[in-house]
Amino acid sequence: EELPSEDDQVPEGLCDEKELSVSLNQVDFHYNNGDIVLNPFDFHTEPGELIAIIGPSGEGKTTLLRLLLGLVQPCSGKAQLTGSTGSNYPLTAGTRNAFAYVPQGNSVFSGTIAQNLRLVAPNATDEDLRRALDIACALDFVEQLPNGIHYMLGAGGRGISEGQAQRIAIARALLRRAPILLLDEATSALDCETEKRLLDNLLNSDMINTCILVTHRPSSADFCHRTYEIRNGFCKEVINEC
Repeated sequence: EELPSEDDQVPEGLCDEKELSVSLNQVDFHYNNGDIVLNPFDFHTEPGELIAIIGPSGEGKTTLLRLLLGLVQPCSGKAQLTGSTGSNYPLTAGTRNAFAYVPQGNSVFSGTIAQNLRLVAPNATDEDLRRALDIACALDFVEQLPNGIHYMLGAGGRGISEGQAQRIAIARALLRRAPILLLDEATSALDCETEKRLLDNLLNSDMINTCILVTHRPSSADFCHRTYEIRNGFCKEVINEC
């Protein structure tokens, strides 16, 4: 209750941007107790890239996503989006609608698959839903369920597997049509072949432009353009061996 209200006013022109780059320059972050989570670091993405963020648990990967979403502010440094026209937008609550976010926990709810998907796109047609499911490598198994997209799920996604729930959550995020997709361990229950196929689909989709993948699985970085590793409070770009 003591937290100040967020300034969630969307910057003028941001909604018209289809391609955005992200830049964090000499950004650092620590909580109020003074414990440093991230020492000063640089982080950059270009439109059309698939970026991996790897590192052990508790090292700051999710904190980096919170910085991108404007949920927390850097203690120093500059964090911003840059549009195709060269306009800069400092990362705040107001720039949050430039991102679609899939958390690592199960975010599938009681109701039909279609109802789950339309939580972010109430006016989406059935064909829109099927297209998003196809990109997320979910359409094949959904069409085999009784009633397809109208199959009723139980609380917490009861009735489908964890990997299937993750793919439905990714399909829902795609329906937001935000330029940048953030996946926070959102492919952890997928086998490597399915994950690669899904990431390939995302790169070739017009439903997003850039994808940032947080993962504990180092092999996932092999599918990405660039990789950042967070370890011992330091974030640095590493060279993909592939």
